[in-house]
Order: sequence, then structure tokens, then C-alpha cells
Amino acid sequence: MSLAVAILLFCAVGAWAEDLAAEEQYRPAYKPEYPSYQPAYPSYPSYSKPAYPSYPSYPSYPAYPKYCDPKAAPKCAENSTDHWCLTDEEYPVYEVKYAIDYDPLVLKKYADVADQSANDLVDGVSKEQEEKFDYSFYKGKQFDEGNWVGGEGFICPSDVAYSRPLRAKNTAGEWRVIVQDIAWPTYTQTQRTETCLFPEAACRTLAPCHFSKCLQKHTVHRMLSFDPCDERRGVFIDTYKLPSACSCHIPVKA
Repeated sequence: MSLAVAILLFCAVGAWAEDLAAEEQYRPAYKPEYPSYQPAYPSYPSYSKPAYPSYPSYPSYPAYPKYCDPKAAPKCAENSTDHWCLTDEEYPVYEVKYAIDYDPLVLKKYADVADQSANDLVDGVSKEQEEKFDYSFYKGKQFDEGNWVGGEGFICPSDVAYSRPLRAKNTAGEWRVIVQDIAWPTYTQTQRTETCLFPEAACRTLAPCHFSKCLQKHTVHRMLSFDPCDERRGVFIDTYKLPSACSCHIPVKA
């Protein structure tokens, strides 16, 4: 009996194996589709070859300040033979005032007699007389090569002025700005100048045999000044040669 059971069991296993083989034959193959792997890389900028200049570039430096020549005549004196200016369109008011404000000793350097006239400075001649003796007073008078003929007046005619120069050439030949008419306190510097009307001409009323001639005299004045070419100096005292008198000179006879 056990033999029969074994035979039946063998037959059953064989039939099961045949069924399994038949089932595997008709079962479709399982092949899942996986997406293709394509990693996303970051995009980098594209660099082009730099364009280099043919010559090296040098840094730009600021322009040097224009050279200021202290002996060059300012605009106010370009068309004049005088060594001073009574008018000046380029007067540095702000710079001069700044220098005065920051100079504690400025009042010790400054002094002026604003009201001057012949009444105080010329003995025997009044202010009105001095003002009358100008070029028009002497013009047209009788004159020859050696002698003026006339009455009242000076032997050597001259022009007298009480002025306040704004610029002047100092005794070293350099032009300076003169401190004038600056706001409170008002700084003025009045100078009396006397200029020969006819320099080198014969003296009036003298005989021709004396060979006289009128000569220009000068006086050195001290004035509070400002250097437009070197503002760091501030205000200082400088010296100026101004015409002071016209005198008659009789030379020694040879």
C-alpha cells in the first residue's frame, strides 16, 4: 500500500511541475521601464578673452597750478606806465579779509591818516591852492626852451594826489595787493603822491643860463600788503617807492 501511495504522490508532483512549466511559458516577461538618468548641472557663465590695450594705461594726475609770477604786471597795470593801480577789477577781497580775520596782530601792523591835505602837509599853501595847480593850470603858459614865464605856481609843475592804491610794485619789483577798503574795521591806506608834469623840463622863472631842470623825487612808503602768489603769508608790511616831490635842480657848471 505504501508503494501505491508513493506512486500517486510522484504522479501528482510530476503533474504539478508540468502545470508550473506551462504557466511560466505563457507568463509575459516583466521588464519595467526606468527613466534615463540625466543629472542637471549648473550653468556657468561663458567668459570671453579680455581685450588688452596695446599700451599700458597710466593714472591721470591733477594738473599743476598755474605758475604765478610776482613780477608780472596785473591786468590793472597792463596799459599803464605807473607802478600802482587805483582801480582793480580782480582785487581779492575775500582772500584779504580771510587773512585779516586770522591774524591777531593785524592792528599792530596797521596805521593810516585818512584825511590828508596841503593844509597839514604843505607850509604856506592851502588845500584849494594845491588842487588848483594841476596840468590845466600850467597848460598854455608862455614857454621857451629855457624858461617858463608866469606868476603863481611852483617852479616845477606837478600833479598832487591823495590816493589809496589797490596794487603796487614793491621795492623788489614784485606786485602786491594793498589792503584797502576791507569791511569792518575799515582798513584804508592813504598816500600823498606828487608827480612831475614836465620831468626834465627847465624850471619856471629861472634864466636859461642856469641849465636847470625838474627832477622827480620818490619816498619809500610802508604799507600793509598781501601776496596774491603766496596766500599763506597772510598780511604783512612791505615797502614801495612812490613819487613824493618834483624839485628844481641846477647842475654844476663844467
